[in-house]
Amino acid sequence: MPLTLVQVLQQPIVGISFFSSVVGLGAFFFGCVHAGWAKTEKQISWLLTFASSLVCTLISIPCCYQFWQSRWDMDLLSTESNWHTASVCFFVAYLVLDLTLGCVYYRRRITVVTGWLHHTLYIGILLWFLRHRIASFFCMAAILELPTLILAIGSLDKQWRSDLLFASVFFILRLILHASMIRELKRYHRVETLWLVAVVVFPLHVYWFYGILSLQARHHPEVTRRIIRFVFGSEHARHKALTLV
Repeated sequence: MPLTLVQVLQQPIVGISFFSSVVGLGAFFFGCVHAGWAKTEKQISWLLTFASSLVCTLISIPCCYQFWQSRWDMDLLSTESNWHTASVCFFVAYLVLDLTLGCVYYRRRITVVTGWLHHTLYIGILLWFLRHRIASFFCMAAILELPTLILAIGSLDKQWRSDLLFASVFFILRLILHASMIRELKRYHRVETLWLVAVVVFPLHVYWFYGILSLQARHHPEVTRRIIRFVFGSEHARHKALTLV
């Protein structure tokens, strides 16, 4: 039986982890700005995303390894502990802070779709995870933040930017892995509607990947050809993809 939203919020770990995450992320953000590590609006807008994606990636690595070792045992993604719950609350805190501080420090970069709609949707999904006590699923799925981490590093320092690496990791994790998980969730997860959540999110990843290819096609045609060559493989598929972008 799922918890009510009130029952979720009444858990001590929820309030403690959310508040400590807000304080930690806020201190990181203002510390970087004060120290001059991020000077432009673009760099400032990526500070919280860098911190969040780094933490989420580190959280997910042991979870993904354990999941892989178990040969995709869905029981591992059907539980919840204080550590799992705290991880979800950390990401919720990031989403809230990104909108709040973004309205003040990088308003132009908080768009309706990638800002308000995206963040609100994910806050709702994460609260739904907590209601169904499947925060462990988030900890495994947090590996999808690895492409975001790569993008954030490149946005903070151009010397570390790698469009090919970003697009390749994005394709592997957010398209191939995500699609594979939809099938497994539908077959084996105890929460019968969880796979539908994955289905709802998947088109966003497809849309973003198309945007990646389109942007690279305009600004870096050679990089685009390398990405398409890596992703699509065959000559016919490459030709078809090139005509689309």
